[in-house]
Amino acid sequence: MKRNTQTLQNWNLLAQAYQDKFMEMDLYNATYDAFCDAIFKDSARILELGCGPGNITKYLLEQKPNYSILATDTAPSMIELGKINVPKAQFQLLDVRDVLELNSTFDAILGGFVVPYLNTQETEKFIADSFQILNDDGILYFSCIEKENSYSETQTSSDGKVTMEVNYHEAAHLLKSLEKNQFHLLSVSRIDYPKPNGTSDIHLVIIAQK
Repeated sequence: MKRNTQTLQNWNLLAQAYQDKFMEMDLYNATYDAFCDAIFKDSARILELGCGPGNITKYLLEQKPNYSILATDTAPSMIELGKINVPKAQFQLLDVRDVLELNSTFDAILGGFVVPYLNTQETEKFIADSFQILNDDGILYFSCIEKENSYSETQTSSDGKVTMEVNYHEAAHLLKSLEKNQFHLLSVSRIDYPKPNGTSDIHLVIIAQK
């Protein structure tokens, strides 16, 4: 499957700006709390995909210090920031499309905004792969922008120097893919995310159980 190497390079360039913008954002904290509440083990082993500078990892460990978290990202600069921000977690370079290469299983998987950088086929594989590496009763969390899945656009960073392709997904298709892979849906949340131009996107957060 062809991959957009430019997108991976762009994330490497955007690491510091991403940290400055999102490290202290609390917009999604209620959904992270719901994710933690769904996990049946206090000392659960968690896989985070697209961890960025460790903002979600940091929050999770503040709530559940007994979690063992493997935080992964494709961008080396994100991984380096994550190691500084969350020294208790383990960090590793990994593309979300290669999770099976870990040859390991987890009690829960969290992908905070990795799906917008996967197309429909890749997203279906992500869901199937997640089921395969989750332990029994394992929890899957992922988020994306809700819009017709045929729609995508090129977005530009605030400094105008970096662009990347963003994919949108429909809730109905995602829920069908979860059902196909025998996941049990726990919750669907929609968060209004304001954009600089005065409009807003609907951010879709899905939590399901194996």
